[in-house]
Amino acid sequence: MHDHPIFTGVYRALAGLGERAGLGDLRARVLEPARGRLLIVGLGPGHDLVHLPPAVTSVVALEPSESMRAAARSRVAATKVRGIDVEVLDARGEAIPLADKSIDSVLLAYVMCSVDDVDATLAEVYRVVRPGGAVCTLEHVRAQPDSWHARAQRFVRPWWPRLAGGCQVDRDTLAALAKAGFEVSGIATTTIANLPPVAPTIVGVAWAPEVTNAANQGVSDTPWGI
Repeated sequence: MHDHPIFTGVYRALAGLGERAGLGDLRARVLEPARGRLLIVGLGPGHDLVHLPPAVTSVVALEPSESMRAAARSRVAATKVRGIDVEVLDARGEAIPLADKSIDSVLLAYVMCSVDDVDATLAEVYRVVRPGGAVCTLEHVRAQPDSWHARAQRFVRPWWPRLAGGCQVDRDTLAALAKAGFEVSGIATTTIANLPPVAPTIVGVAWAPEVTNAANQGVSDTPWGI
């Protein structure tokens, strides 16, 4: 079961507030390296579509939640009016219905916390992205051990997923990206949210193998935070 209509309503409201509080600017910065055919894993209410850079020519968006697809409908339509084709698929990250090396760039934004299988999802991303492709990343992650954020995560872990659509607050997504074969030196660790369990965040760009050093260096120097 991947559809949580009540959570969709809450998340839609929180995402709208986040856009106005600076998260929209951060989404735009994360998406800057995206180009060509972009895969969005977890479309949600579609706010990322508002921040697509000019180099993105088309979008394939995965969203297994019917209520989230409905919430994104107006932003999908507006993006198409801008001349960018958007295809929304009722599909999960663990089984991406696309051909090998058929995607130029990928966006992972607040989705890896709620996929059923992190390793399987990243293996699929690795399969479909072309060599040198950018994996634009904005994810809350596991806190540093013995920090107060880590204590907050341990406290909420038993009941948080039931309230937050299956979200797991303490996944080590940076390590999982490296394990999957991506080059992750362009990703920074920061804190961008006031809610302690989801405050620790990774932000930046991971690269599929065969990326040039110049491109990678340009992202690793980026200062993050809002």
